[in-house]
Amino acid sequence: MGVDNPASHVIRFGVFELDTASGELRRHGLKIRLPEQSLQVLRLLLSRPGELVTREELQRALWNTETFVDFEVGLNSAIRRLREALDDSAENPRFVETLPRRGYRFIASVNSPAVDQTVEPDPVTTTPMSSAARSRWVAGGLLLVVLIGMSTVVLYRLERSGFGRLRAGTAAGPIRSMVVLPFANLTGDEAQESFADAVTDALTTHLAQVDGLDVISGTSARQYKRTTKRVPAIGDELNVDAALAGTVMRSGDRVSINAQLIDAATDRHLWARNYDGALSGILTLQRLIASDVAAAAGRTPAASAAHRPGIDPQAYESYLKGTREAGSGRFDRFRIAVAYFDEAVARQPDFAEAYAALAQTQIQFLFGGPLSPRQTMPKAEAAARKAVELDDTLAAGHRALGTVLTLFSWKWEEGEKAFERAAELSGGSEEPSGAANLSLIRRGRFADALAAAQRVRWRNPLSFNAQVNLATAYRAAGQHDHALVELRRALAMHRDKGRAHFQLGVTYVAMRRSDDAIRELEAAVGLPRQLSSRIETYLGYAYAVAGRPKDARRILDTLESRRREHYVSSFGIALIHDALGEKDPALAAIERAYQDRAVEFAQMSQFPAFTTIASEPRFQAVLRQVGSPR
Repeated sequence: MGVDNPASHVIRFGVFELDTASGELRRHGLKIRLPEQSLQVLRLLLSRPGELVTREELQRALWNTETFVDFEVGLNSAIRRLREALDDSAENPRFVETLPRRGYRFIASVNSPAVDQTVEPDPVTTTPMSSAARSRWVAGGLLLVVLIGMSTVVLYRLERSGFGRLRAGTAAGPIRSMVVLPFANLTGDEAQESFADAVTDALTTHLAQVDGLDVISGTSARQYKRTTKRVPAIGDELNVDAALAGTVMRSGDRVSINAQLIDAATDRHLWARNYDGALSGILTLQRLIASDVAAAAGRTPAASAAHRPGIDPQAYESYLKGTREAGSGRFDRFRIAVAYFDEAVARQPDFAEAYAALAQTQIQFLFGGPLSPRQTMPKAEAAARKAVELDDTLAAGHRALGTVLTLFSWKWEEGEKAFERAAELSGGSEEPSGAANLSLIRRGRFADALAAAQRVRWRNPLSFNAQVNLATAYRAAGQHDHALVELRRALAMHRDKGRAHFQLGVTYVAMRRSDDAIRELEAAVGLPRQLSSRIETYLGYAYAVAGRPKDARRILDTLESRRREHYVSSFGIALIHDALGEKDPALAAIERAYQDRAVEFAQMSQFPAFTTIASEPRFQAVLRQVGSPR
């Protein structure tokens, strides 16, 4: 009866070995964490050493053939992770060679899985061991046992001293990816949750600026607040090397923060430290913690702003209250948030973070609510510029400025530079802004827009916005089937279902599938807390092109009635009139929208093309003023 030999599952190359049975990659006997797709790529390459494995073969073996662009990004990521695990280089490969546009080849020598090489002694050639030789063999064996025992004791003491833990976390080199888990509030006061969240968000932002360190977005990390999952499980879900966890205690104007860096593969603590200080120094303290964490991760800390002022505790309290209100996602509470941020900067005129938050909250009124762009955007731009003036390293300030310049001022090039600066500073860890991709889409750079959206989604794997923005990029590129796939994934996230149904309706409109569009848009309108004016605009358009003019006019009547009470964008009204073939009302409405500086002009790639008024000089004049390519 044959016995399975464990060695028969092991493939060796260089200092590495892959156990094909357990799926473990080891270096000098130490297990190296490798993502599943990277592991499967390695398996396939090792099965055919020295041979070309084409990208198409890898796609068929490992990826769904219906997700071509996802495959491209996924394969590139898998190869990058594999090379990182092997300490390999694309420029000077030792193991994985790239054959441009064709595939990959494993170029190192490989020892195939071994067979049982135990050989029965040959009775003809075997001679008995002499007594002297036997004595030397026994003495050597005893010495070896003693040395092994001494080494075990030394290693045990090193482990107890902490040295072993440090080596376990750094043996594979610097940490490459990390998630900052929500810091626990130990104050015992539920009102201090926003303080703990603010510390978590600040550390995420600062660490994202560290060169060579990928940091998962705060949006995705917040899904693990109060979770019972252990760090290895979270690490597998987010595909990161390490997690930063900690606690926050606030008592009056004093704060205590404990931070711990944990290896995601082993759940072992690599570094920990406690920080105490005055609340007035919280901004400096957060940067200090991030700097120490970066050093513990084997990375060079990011450069800090030249000077971080002490913070007025009452101003900081107002800032926290504003952040809590803004996070509700409700327009009635955005006004309350604006009031808190105004209060914060009034008490502390050099509070850059509060100015950035004030700008971002004002921007939310572009997408719904009773205020017109001209009422809110000049205030938003002033606050964003002040934030950048006070702290040029603040990604949120640049992002808010880019959004205003793009969606309201139509200063496309200046807005794009602001977004580039924000991306450089945030490392893609911040919640994505759909406006950031508009300049690329507007100029027809769809491949770049898709690549950017894919990168953002990678760092924001649990973000609904990142998912929708990727779908939007696919739709703008005309890849409607891919857009539908991503939007169905967004719908499955069980968050903001109304927006998911709306975006599905928009996509079906672009595909000229009016019945499907109407079904999704009606579902969106019927859900609570939806920004119905924009949804109703699309629904009215879908009714018109589906040959249901009475339903389209009913939507028009609703929008016009609502417009007499508060701001409603005339852009959508113009679009419905255009779809009904009503030239004069459409032209009048589009000119009103231009005077209001309606946000839809910056988003024209997301709307159906005007047809009835497309060649009219008045409509063309508006497009020239906006700078639209259409």
